[in-house]
Amino acid sequence: MELAFDFANLGSEAVGASGVTPDARDTLLPKAQSALQILQENPHGWPLGWLNLADRRSELDGVLDVLSQVADADAMIAIGMGGSIVGTRALAALFADESAPGEFVSASGKRLITLDNLDEERLSLAASRLATSSVVLNPVSKSGTTLETIVNLSALLSRLDNVRVVVTTGEPESPLGQFATHAGNPILPVPKDVGGRFSVLSPVGFFPLAFLGVDVAAVIEGALGARETFLQPEYYENPALLLALNLYALGVSQWVLMPYCERLHNLGPWWQLLVAESLGKRHKLSGEVSPAGLTPIIALGPQAQHSLLQLLLEGPADKAIALIHVAQSVSREYALKAPPEGFQEFAYLKGKRISEVTAAELAATRDSLAKSGQPNYTITLPQISPQAAGEFLLFHEVAISLLGLMLQVNPFDQPAVDESKKLTREMLQKPRN
Repeated sequence: MELAFDFANLGSEAVGASGVTPDARDTLLPKAQSALQILQENPHGWPLGWLNLADRRSELDGVLDVLSQVADADAMIAIGMGGSIVGTRALAALFADESAPGEFVSASGKRLITLDNLDEERLSLAASRLATSSVVLNPVSKSGTTLETIVNLSALLSRLDNVRVVVTTGEPESPLGQFATHAGNPILPVPKDVGGRFSVLSPVGFFPLAFLGVDVAAVIEGALGARETFLQPEYYENPALLLALNLYALGVSQWVLMPYCERLHNLGPWWQLLVAESLGKRHKLSGEVSPAGLTPIIALGPQAQHSLLQLLLEGPADKAIALIHVAQSVSREYALKAPPEGFQEFAYLKGKRISEVTAAELAATRDSLAKSGQPNYTITLPQISPQAAGEFLLFHEVAISLLGLMLQVNPFDQPAVDESKKLTREMLQKPRN
C-alpha cells in the first residue's frame, strides 16, 4: 500500500459529540461487513467488473494494438460525458502539464484535449488550435447514443480535416458503433460488466491516457495491489470499510474533498460524480421511498482556507472533510531565501520549501477543524505515482459502494439521469414553431 490514512478526527475522542463513538462503531460493524459481503458475492448481478482488475489488465494489449495504428498523430480529442471522461481527465492532470482547462501536453509533446461538455466556444477553440495537426478523435459512450458525444463528434468532423477516429463503446450495434463500422474505424470495448463512472480502469481511460504516455499498466497494478486490503472484513485493516462505516455513523449531509496539490484537483469531478450518482437515490433497494445521498463539495487547499474554511470551522457539523496531502513534490524545489526588506516578521520562512509551508497549513487546518468539532480525515500520498493513483481510485470506488449498500440503495444505477436524457431527446425532436 502506498496511501496512508488518518481517520482519528472522525471519532468522538478527537472532535467530541459530533464524532463517532467507539460503541457506535462496534454496533455498526456487522452492517458494514454485510455490505462488504454483498459487494463481493454480488447477488443482484450488478456491474462490478471494475473489481475484476486482472480482466481489466488483460484489455490493455488490445488498446495498445489500436494505439500503434495512430501513434504518429500529434493530438487526440477524447469526447465523452460524465463517467466516460472525468477519470481520464483526472489521471491526465496527474501525469501531464495542463496547458489550458482540460488540455494536457506530455513530455514528448503529445496533446490530449478532453471534451467533456457541450459548449460551442470551447469546441471552436479546440478545433482552431488543432487545425494544422494530425488528430485522433476518440468518442466514448457505453450506450453509443450519448447525445452530447454525438453532437461534439459531428461538429469536429465538419471542422477538422486531418482526422482519424477510434470509437470506444459497449454497444457495437449502436449508432456510434455503426458509424465506426461503416467508416472502417477501430472500435474499443466498454466492458459490459463495468458501469460508466467506474470505467476509468478499462479501455475508456486506457486509450487516451496511453496516447499521452501515462503508464496505465502501473495504475492498474497499484489498484490490483490494494484490492485485497480494500475487500477484507477486518475493520482496522480495511480503510475503505472504515471510512464507509464512519460516514454512515456520522450521518452527515455533505462531504468535502480538499487536496493540497493542484495536480490532484481534477480528481474532484471524478469523485463528485462517483458520490452523487452512486448515493443520490430516492428509493431504497426494498422499493421504499426514502431519499438518500451526500452532497459532494470540491475544494483546493490552501486556496479554500481563504473562503470555504470559515464555513467549515464555524458552520454546522454536517460535513465530513477529506484533506489530501502529497508528501513529496513532483518538481525540484528550492529553499526560500531570506525575505526582502520590510518582511522581517517572515524571517522564519528562510530555508523553508513551498511544500513545507503547504504541509504546515494542512496540519493547522486539520487541527483547527478538530478543535471546532468538525469531523475530518487525511489521506497521504507519498508522491504522485501511477501506483498511488490506482490505489486512490479503487479506494474511493469501494468505500462509496459500501456506503451506498449501508444506506440500502443501489450504488450502480442512475435512474433519474436516464429520465432527464429521455426528456431532452423528446424536446429536440419536437418540430419548431
